[in-house]
Amino acid sequence: MKHPAPRNEQTRFSTQLRHYHRAGPSNSRSWEEWVDGRATAKPSTNWLKIILITFAVLSLVGIMAGLFIEMR
Repeated sequence: MKHPAPRNEQTRFSTQLRHYHRAGPSNSRSWEEWVDGRATAKPSTNWLKIILITFAVLSLVGIMAGLFIEMR
């Protein structure tokens, strides 16, 4: 079994800095908002998308109900 190399205390924390990026929209928050968990900006709602999805679901239910009535 290979033994690990002895640690050098001067190079213990010297590494390359890595940056991680979130995929979501970037909004700058203050330290208090991060700590307290409060959000100042409300998430935007895409009303057109909600209306189209609701219309599509209601249309599908209507078509299914019409087919069910015709088959009786």
